[in-house]
Amino acid sequence: MHLNRQGVRSFRLRSVLSALGFVALSAAAAGAQGTVTGRVTTGSAQPLPDSRVLVVGTTVTTTTTSEGRYTLRGVPAGTVEIRVIRVGYQEQKKSVTVASGGSANLDFTLDPNVAKLTEVVITATGEQRKAEIGNSVTTIDASTRVQETPIHNMGDLLAAKAPGVAVIPGSMTGQAAQVHIRGLNSISRSNAPIYIIDGVRMDGGTGGLSTGGSQSSRLNDITPEEIDHLEIVKGPSAATLYGTDAANGVIIIQTKRGRAGNTRYTYTAEGGKITDPNHYWDTYAIWGHLTTAPTVQTRCILPTMATGACVMGWPVPRLPL
Repeated sequence: MHLNRQGVRSFRLRSVLSALGFVALSAAAAGAQGTVTGRVTTGSAQPLPDSRVLVVGTTVTTTTTSEGRYTLRGVPAGTVEIRVIRVGYQEQKKSVTVASGGSANLDFTLDPNVAKLTEVVITATGEQRKAEIGNSVTTIDASTRVQETPIHNMGDLLAAKAPGVAVIPGSMTGQAAQVHIRGLNSISRSNAPIYIIDGVRMDGGTGGLSTGGSQSSRLNDITPEEIDHLEIVKGPSAATLYGTDAANGVIIIQTKRGRAGNTRYTYTAEGGKITDPNHYWDTYAIWGHLTTAPTVQTRCILPTMATGACVMGWPVPRLPL
């Protein structure tokens, strides 16, 4: 390409103008930026060092100091979104408006990220994940249920709380309930499950003292208010843990125990009234009179009342005409 002297001068002028324009644009772009500062802490106002702070959609990023403070330089002017991430905490995003050449302050408070691990059950055959365990385990939060529902004994605590557990209430006042897990397993032997209270086995079957045709049970000796939680273990694998008697199931009871903290008191009260509608005098001695001798008081019985020979009550005297 052949250029004369005038063409060379024109080309050089255009190159200089282009360079000056690029410098001007770069200066304008540098001026359309700002700075964002702030602090990243926990809910208890503790600093979170080594937290990653970045501007969403850009490459501008930084890391918090040991005091939890950060400074983002070169943030584009306008409304931008700042994101904070840290291992063990939930990420958080906030928007902030940055003026050209100015500075903005933005603080973050991160909440812990609670990760639920796979439940592990330690059995006699070793540790197993709960999904792989051979026996079925049902957990009942007794401390919460006692506060929410009227529970007076172990029968009320177990009734309709776990699948496959049948609670047969006692037919007489004070008689303990019968607990059957997955039906009846024996005709001659006890079908009651075994109870493990804080690692100590208790006999929960009926037997021993018999009063008025009902047999006593140590099950009513357990106070539901003293139980923290209990687990109902079902299935043949339960016998591996507690022997062949566990074929009827196992109820593991964990009582409440002291915890660190302030002392707490809980008061509960109940009231009621017992009324007996029976008229024992009429039931045991139905007094009346014979139709043949109205003035003679006698005791009526069912056969004489059925035939009309005896009428309950005294005859009403007739007034003279």
